[in-house]
Amino acid sequence: MNNLYNHILIRYGELALKKSNRNQFIKAITSHIKSALHTFVNLQYESRGMRFYIMLNGEDVNEIIPILEKIPGIYSFSVVARCESNLDDIKDLALKIMSQEEYQNKTMKIETNRGDKNFPLTSLEVTKEIGRHLFRNLENLKADVHNPDITLDVDLRYEGTYIFTKTYYGVGGFPAGTLGKGLVMISGGIDSVVSGYLSLKKGIEIEAVHFASPPYTSNEALQKVVDLLEQLTIYSKNSRIVLHIVPFTKIQEAIYKYTREDYCITIMRRMMYRIATNIMHKINANVIINGESMGQVASQTLESMNVINEVTNALVIRPLAAFDKQDIIAISQKINTFDISIRPYDDCCTVYVPKHPQIKPKSDVAEKEENKFAYQEMIDEAVANTERVVLRYNSKYNVVKDDLDIL
Repeated sequence: MNNLYNHILIRYGELALKKSNRNQFIKAITSHIKSALHTFVNLQYESRGMRFYIMLNGEDVNEIIPILEKIPGIYSFSVVARCESNLDDIKDLALKIMSQEEYQNKTMKIETNRGDKNFPLTSLEVTKEIGRHLFRNLENLKADVHNPDITLDVDLRYEGTYIFTKTYYGVGGFPAGTLGKGLVMISGGIDSVVSGYLSLKKGIEIEAVHFASPPYTSNEALQKVVDLLEQLTIYSKNSRIVLHIVPFTKIQEAIYKYTREDYCITIMRRMMYRIATNIMHKINANVIINGESMGQVASQTLESMNVINEVTNALVIRPLAAFDKQDIIAISQKINTFDISIRPYDDCCTVYVPKHPQIKPKSDVAEKEENKFAYQEMIDEAVANTERVVLRYNSKYNVVKDDLDIL
C-alpha cells in the first residue's frame, strides 16, 4: 500500500451505546488490538474517545488488516493518510492521493466529516474547496456524486485530518470478554461453532465442551472439533480457547440399553446438559451456549427443548434459534468453518439416531426412562475424567493436565 497511508483509523460500533462504562469497554478492545498485533513491533497507538489510531511506522498494513477484521468490538477501520487540520495541508494531501496512477480516469466524489466544530469552514465548504483544488490540477478527474468509482473521505478532527478511499468492516459487537464467560456445547457440525462465533462477537469469552464416544466416534471427529475451535481463537481475548473433552461412551451405551428408543435423543441431551452445567460452574462461566435452531431436528422442537432444558438451572442461550440453515451456512463460510464441519466423521449425536425420535416428549416419561440406570454416578465419573485442551491461535494445541483454576 502507498506510503502516503501511514495510519489506521479504527471506529467502534455498539460501544457508542455505552455511557458510564464506555471507558471500560474501550480499554478492553484496545488491549485486544495491541495483543493481537504484538508481533508488529514498530506500531504505535493513540486512543481518542470513540476513535483509535495505529501509527504504522513502516509495518506491512496488508498483514494487519486480516487481523483487525476479526477483533470483536471493531465496527470498521480505514488505512488513512494524515495531515494537520488546516485547509492548505488538507488540499495538498488530497491532491497527492488522487494523483496516484490507480485513480486516473476515474469518477469521484468527496465526503467531509467535520468532527472539529471549531474549524472555520463547514463540511460542505471544505468539500467544495478540495474539489476546486483537485479539478484545477488533475485533468483526467471527473465528478459523479451518485455512483462514483472513488469516494474520497475527509475526516476533519481536532487531532488532525485523515483522508482515505476505502473502509474495511470488522466483526462489530462488543470487545471480547466484556460480557462474561460462556460454555459452548460443540459437536463438530455446522451450527455449534457458528453459535460460538456469534457469542464471541457479542463479548462473551468462551470455553467449549465436546462429548466424545470412542470407539463409536473417531479421533478424526475429535480433530475436526479442534480444527473448528482453532478458527475461533483469533476472536477471543487471549487468542485461545479451552476445550473440555467429556468421555461419554458409558452414558450413551446405557441410554440405548435401558431406555425407550424414541426417547434416547431426549435423554442423551438431558445428560449433556447436566454435565455442561457441572463444568460451567467449575470454570465460573455465566451461561451455556449451543447451536440449537428451532425445528431443525427432533431434539429442537419447542417441546423437546423445554423437556431437555428442565435438568439445568443455568442460563442457556441459543444464538441460532431463529436462523434458517442457509443463513447459518453463510456465516460458517465467512468464518472458514464450513469445509471443516462437513468432513465425514460422526459425532456422538449422529452415531445413534432412532428411526422415529420423539418430537413431543413428556417430562414424566423422560424422568421414568432415565431413572432405569444410575446416571448420576456415570455423570460424576465422566466429569472427573474430562480432559482439558488449550487451543491457541496459529499454533498446535497441547493438553493441559493442571487444575482448571490456573488456566
